[in-house]
Amino acid sequence: MNKTRFYFILIPVSLFLQTPSGVLAADLEAGRVAATQCAMCHGADGKGNGIPGSSIAGMNTEVFKKHLRDFKSGVRRNVMMQRFVNRLSDEDCENLAAYYAIQ
Repeated sequence: MNKTRFYFILIPVSLFLQTPSGVLAADLEAGRVAATQCAMCHGADGKGNGIPGSSIAGMNTEVFKKHLRDFKSGVRRNVMMQRFVNRLSDEDCENLAAYYAIQ
């Protein structure tokens, strides 16, 4: 096996092994695009903007989706978050969770 073929296989496998659970089924590019609306409060990369608790980078996908569901249902209250999550589909939530999990 020549080196090119080896790397062609090795790189995707190594990325798979480093990818958090729940990320593979999601569309990371769609998550990145949707995340532009989150940047004002959560920072461009999800690492926060100085407001305590605003960092969402690296958050577990299931925890992230639970937070979104809780805002959507009203269990958690924040006017800005509720306005935002009410516009999100289940697929949008999956994509955002995956995007922020790898940040």
